[in-house]
Amino acid sequence: MSSNKNSYPIPDGYKEIEFQTEHHIDHIGKGFHKKDAEGNLVMAFYVKPENGNSGGVAHGGMLMSIADYSLCSAAMESREKYVATISFRSEFISGAKIGSLLEVHTKISKHTKSLVFGGGIIMSEEKKIMHFSGVVKKM
Repeated sequence: MSSNKNSYPIPDGYKEIEFQTEHHIDHIGKGFHKKDAEGNLVMAFYVKPENGNSGGVAHGGMLMSIADYSLCSAAMESREKYVATISFRSEFISGAKIGSLLEVHTKISKHTKSLVFGGGIIMSEEKKIMHFSGVVKKM
């Protein structure tokens, strides 16, 4: 792992997200991206103390934000072709500790002329943290 400007290491195999257009995600912290063996987008974020809840784990709102962001990023054909979330569903499975790395695995299941369907899972320390799915509209 190498370092980034937020003092969290860049996870092995990932690249930093260089161009961030979503300010609420920028406040969560530096993100990272890569493609998995099947070509699906995987994004990663560290759980900073300010992203936690009183139980010492990642806040559910933060988890939903990075899942939605990752799904929309996976659905976009290019940076110039934005999408907007129509529906989003999540199921929390376990907690992710402050300081842990979250890996957001996305999979697009269907594209139509105007909609994209997909979902994924957030993992941390080889534990399933959250499942999610959604529908986004091509703008």
